[in-house]
Amino acid sequence: MLQLARAWFDICLFRKGPQDLPVSGFLPGLSLACYVLVSFLVASPSSGSVVAVQLAALDVVMLIVFVSALLYLQTKTERLGQTLSAMAGSGSLMGLFALPLVLLVDPDLPAEQLSPLLTGSWLSLLIWNLFVMAHIMRHALSTSFAVGLGAAVLYALVSMQIVATLFPQQVV
Repeated sequence: MLQLARAWFDICLFRKGPQDLPVSGFLPGLSLACYVLVSFLVASPSSGSVVAVQLAALDVVMLIVFVSALLYLQTKTERLGQTLSAMAGSGSLMGLFALPLVLLVDPDLPAEQLSPLLTGSWLSLLIWNLFVMAHIMRHALSTSFAVGLGAAVLYALVSMQIVATLFPQQVV
């Protein structure tokens, strides 16, 4: 497990790509399970357990559908397991990095009153996450970083819109 976490961390640092993960039937499931757990942990402080489970389930379904559709459209479905493992694994690490920030936010405080340091940290983590997703998608689709970044931004915007539509009471 430590080797897997190290590989995910190397992906987050742009040292490795999804192609560096082993082809395995087990690894995508493990990666997605970690992703669901971390998504639940990130959502639960502000949402409560029931809604956090729903948000985590929605999050993982959106990730699977988006990655599967992109790879299908590019006829690269043989890369699905490694790409999902990389996206879910790096997403799990990003969620763990975000967890302290989530715990620092007072849910009753308006967004305008958040500290500049906290806001800057969130923004930095968001940009880093988008770049990591772009890095993974670039390798998975055998394309440019710009196209990977476009896919990452599209995923972020679509997923935020879906969450905002299905859970209007949640802050996205």
